[in-house]
Amino acid sequence: MKKNADEYLFNEAVKYLGKYPATKKKISEYLQKKIRNKKTYQRAIFPEGIDKDLLVEDIVAKLDELKMINESHYLESMFNYYQQSLFSIRKIKNKLYLKGFDQKKIDEFISLQLQESPELELNILKKYIVKKKLENIDKVELKKKLYQQSFSESSIYKIIKE
Repeated sequence: MKKNADEYLFNEAVKYLGKYPATKKKISEYLQKKIRNKKTYQRAIFPEGIDKDLLVEDIVAKLDELKMINESHYLESMFNYYQQSLFSIRKIKNKLYLKGFDQKKIDEFISLQLQESPELELNILKKYIVKKKLENIDKVELKKKLYQQSFSESSIYKIIKE
């Protein structure tokens, strides 16, 4: 039996969130993809003349209202994961943006982290050098490798001076 489109899409979004944490942007993209899928029209009834973008916005708002999307918690856990992966701050920002977080939220969160721990990138950089066994290589080569990993110039120079 066919369901109403909003009910069907809401249930699909809840199933998705049960499997994966996601941002509002990611859920919107997922629902847009569902709407473009032909199978969706076999399972759901779309009222005539309905604005599908508005439908998606309403569902995302409803999920947010029910606190099923917790972007701040997800942002923090992804930041910690990338930090453990020894990514530079610039690379972490880029990865978070690609995950679908709002640029402003990313900048606020990272500046807060840097206020709490000003030596954050330097610590990541030191761990990176040890993990990749780069302690004994030429300074020019080391600088080149660290630039390739998007570490900031100031952090690289502090490390090389040590």
